[in-house]
Amino acid sequence: MFKFFLKNSSGLFLVLVFVMCIWLLTHRGTSRFFQAPSYKVTTLDIWAPIQKSVNWLISFPENTLNAIRELRNLQQEVSRLQLENQSLHIELSNQKSMESELNRLKEILQIKAKLPHKAKIAHIIAHDPSTWNKSFVIDLGSDDGIEADSPVISEQGIVGRVLDVTPKHSRVLLLSDKESSISGIDQRSHVTGIVLGTSRNELRYGYVSTGEDIQNDDLIVSSGLGGIYPKGYSIGTVVKKTQSENGLNADIRLVPSVDFAALDYVFVLPPISVYE
Repeated sequence: MFKFFLKNSSGLFLVLVFVMCIWLLTHRGTSRFFQAPSYKVTTLDIWAPIQKSVNWLISFPENTLNAIRELRNLQQEVSRLQLENQSLHIELSNQKSMESELNRLKEILQIKAKLPHKAKIAHIIAHDPSTWNKSFVIDLGSDDGIEADSPVISEQGIVGRVLDVTPKHSRVLLLSDKESSISGIDQRSHVTGIVLGTSRNELRYGYVSTGEDIQNDDLIVSSGLGGIYPKGYSIGTVVKKTQSENGLNADIRLVPSVDFAALDYVFVLPPISVYE
């Protein structure tokens, strides 16, 4: 008998535990032992985490779906806010451009009011792509009273002259073009010469004798001779003076007063015969 119990001790123990659980379940309402506060606390401590875990497992799929929906909504909101931010940046940039353009127009109108001659404001709409000619197209033509050989200036000085005219547009030949020339005078020493274009970012001051008083940083302005350009407008500044190959004339180089590449608006003056 002893050997039987020893051999089947594990099974008998499980049976005993099962019987005890049945007895506890049937007597838990009447026994004072089960009414003890310490046992209730112990039971809650055991079952509360288990119940919590079971509830979490049951609600996990629904919580996951809700989290996915919320994440998708957040992503859509982020995308919407990014688009709105880009739109605001574009609107702000456009507003700044408009303000800059208005300020520029005010400045141009103030300059126009100070010009001694009746001038028309023209907007540059195209540049000549050719490497041989230095010219651009403006948005004024014969319908606006523009004539060929009308002088064109900016607030910095002489730009060039009107070369071709159509009813709505005109082509302006820049002072830097190799076909351009203008009579100039040294503002300091009053030495006269002819300013010639080189198709580069410099001008030549020709037909000046070697011994003439021409120095670096001298300002050359228009002399009013030649029948196109009025007197006293800035042309360029002397940056170099050397002796020419023939030894008779000086080789004088000027940097133009006008930054031709930065122009957006110009002033077209009436032909010189109108106000002489």
